Order: sequence, then structure tokens, then C-alpha cells
Amino acid sequence: MTASNSYVDLHLHTNHSDGSDAPARVVERAVEHGLAAIAITDHDTLSGLTEGAEAAEAAGLAFLPGTEVSTECDAKELHVLGLGVRADSTELTDGLNVLVDRRASRAVEIISRLNELGVPVQLENVRARTAKGLIGRMHIAQEIVEQGHAGTIQDAFDKYIKKGRPAFIRKKAMPCSETIERIHAAGGLAFIAHPGLGDQYKRFGRLLSFPFDGIEVYHSRHSAEKIKAFEGIARERNLLMSG
Repeated sequence: MTASNSYVDLHLHTNHSDGSDAPARVVERAVEHGLAAIAITDHDTLSGLTEGAEAAEAAGLAFLPGTEVSTECDAKELHVLGLGVRADSTELTDGLNVLVDRRASRAVEIISRLNELGVPVQLENVRARTAKGLIGRMHIAQEIVEQGHAGTIQDAFDKYIKKGRPAFIRKKAMPCSETIERIHAAGGLAFIAHPGLGDQYKRFGRLLSFPFDGIEVYHSRHSAEKIKAFEGIARERNLLMSG
């Protein structure tokens, strides 16, 4: 493997959750950047995996199906990566479908609050921005910008919909232990996602008590010191490393 194609990215989102590109375009961009392999890991859905896998096969790019699941541990929302899952797993898809329904209810509540704040976001316009009806805050933020109430996506989050802002609604997640069980039932491996960030970092020790298969050691927002520490913990506990 040459230096130009020796990298992989095992944590990519598409427009089936909070990404901006369709799965096929994500594959195209990965090829353009010389990656050797990717995993599509959309939030709480497997709906983009078929398109992604077909595009990757056509492009000669190694592909790993995955998802990033919203979980709950000690009353805090945390994220778990499932890598190598079967897209047709009933046990996993049934669990994720519950989360999809919860996301839809949350979106309605967020939009109601925005309307009360004088931001005229409409549910049908937000839904039109989604690939498979999976509504996330990203889609709401896009509509806030479109309506002229924020200059950028980040501005929309900062003004209205991130934690602590007036239209924020907490997401109802799946228990961490259940998430891991469902990922394993789907033939996948469960990884602690971006453990160096926020509540993930604060509860990293607690998360290590669950039967995870690995740690997402490498992340663009992990410091060199944290990466080194996570590498050491993974080796000590015989856990896999991803990034």
C-alpha cells in the first residue's frame, strides 16, 4: 500500500443523518482523497449503507458498514460506534427505528420552540432536507440559515439549538448496555466513540466497565496526549483501535 492510499476513515456521516453529502458522494470524495477504506456510520440509522457499499464496490474502495448510536449512561447521552454490522439485522434496525421515531418527536418540539422565538421554521421544509426522513438538528440548522435567522450552520446551533440554548431539546437515547448487545447481535464490534470529547471523556472510566470491543483512539479533535493515553489503555486492555 502506497503512502497516498494508506489511510482509512472509519467514522463518516452522510445526508442520511447529519452529513451534507449522499453516500455515493462520500465514497467519491474518499477516492479523491486517496483513502484505502471507509466506514459509513450515520447517526442511529443503517439506511445509507446499501448505496455506500455499492458505490464503494464500483470504485474499488474497501467499505465497512456501521452506525453511530445515541446511547445513555448515567443520565448522559454518549455515542457508540458499531462497525462491521449487518445492514439487515432485525435486532439492530428495530432498536434504531425507535431512535428514529424519537428524533422525529424531538424535531417537532424544537421547531415549536423556534416558532415561539419568532423563527418561522416549518417541519415539512426540514423533512424535505433529509434523505430518508431521519431528521437531525443539522437539517433544522440549515433551515434556520435559509430563513435568514443565522449566518452559518454553527451560528444557528450557537444561537438556538445547541445545549443550553432556548430551542434545545435533549435526545432520548438507548441504554449503553442495550446498544452494545444490539451491535453484537448484528455481527458488529462496539467502539467508544471520540472518548476525548465532552461527556465521553468525563465518563470514559465508566464506559470501560461495559463490554466494548475497542476505542476510537484517533480523532481530529483528540490531542496528541490523549491519543497516546488511549493507545496505552487499548493495548493494556487488549481493545481494538479505530479512528
